[in-house]
Amino acid sequence: MNPAHDTDTPPRVLLLAESPYFGGITTHLLALHAALEARWPGVSVLASLSGRREDRSLFEQAAARGLAAVEIPMSGPWDPRVLPRLRALTRTRRVSVVHTHNYRASLLAATALPHLPLVVTCHGIAAGPARVRGWQALERGVAMRRARRVVACADAVRDALLARGVAPGKLRVARNAAPAPRAVGAEELAALRARHGLEECGLTALYAGRLVEGKGLETLLDALPRARGWAAVLLGDGPLRPALEAHARRLKVPTVFPGHCGDTAPWYALADAVVLPSLGEALPMTLVEAAAAGKPAVASQVGGVPEVLQDGVTGFLTPPGDPEALAAALRRLEDPGIRVRMGVAARERWHGHFTPEILAAALAAVYREASE
Repeated sequence: MNPAHDTDTPPRVLLLAESPYFGGITTHLLALHAALEARWPGVSVLASLSGRREDRSLFEQAAARGLAAVEIPMSGPWDPRVLPRLRALTRTRRVSVVHTHNYRASLLAATALPHLPLVVTCHGIAAGPARVRGWQALERGVAMRRARRVVACADAVRDALLARGVAPGKLRVARNAAPAPRAVGAEELAALRARHGLEECGLTALYAGRLVEGKGLETLLDALPRARGWAAVLLGDGPLRPALEAHARRLKVPTVFPGHCGDTAPWYALADAVVLPSLGEALPMTLVEAAAAGKPAVASQVGGVPEVLQDGVTGFLTPPGDPEALAAALRRLEDPGIRVRMGVAARERWHGHFTPEILAAALAAVYREASE
């Protein structure tokens, strides 16, 4: 279809987030913006509040993909100068709908832009510090109450929002999406293995995400002596990295900590399985990316994880905090036939449910509803 003649073109939307964000929200926004622009050029504006920390992930990754991202300067957590900046941006870009991601972006947009229809996406209910839980509660009580539509990234998140009083009539589910990874050649893979000492490590279990509390990474390390023959790659960074490195040394298990990596395609190509042992999740991007790469996964049966991972079909679900169950799942994946079969099923599931094109179409419909 020629986008210029698409009678279903949605209203122009501002996709508004807050840096710093390396992780699921950044990946989600870039995939959504690219898919909207591919079908309806000029229909979306990607912008982010600059935040207080020096994290340029969204802007750097957007530039690497040839996408434009507007930075809205913000000198503190609630800089009042953001309000006229938001109004100026929506006016000059002729924005008709605002779609926010994260409580700060939602609250500032609800304050600055009361004349524009608001769509708020919830990427998960915080289970961490009371301060964050409080801000999310305020987002529900103020921004989501004013929003025309509230988008949940998973059925599990929708149910949690319903339980917290969000009006059912305005709730919609649009699951996270990831693009197909770029092709990775044999020479690039061999160089990656050599650079990180993985040539003799047998099978590789990949974790991709932040090294923070709640991800269950101690469980993954504790599972390795029981699984035998598996090495772990913990791709990412965060405050738990020193403790996890020390724990891996104590266990004497083969573990690689490559740090933050903007291009994850080689790591997914290298992995024999993707592992996510979290204590809680909404709808994790790493499992969507694993499926796009055609890789089986082992993940905790929490939150929206079963909406991505079909137990026994595309991988294995395990109880959170259970290293023996995780090791048993890895031992089953030692069979190359099972890995191939599950990887093919995962890729088929991604193609039918989790592509950026599916996400863009679902949210375009939400934008039309919100603007009516």
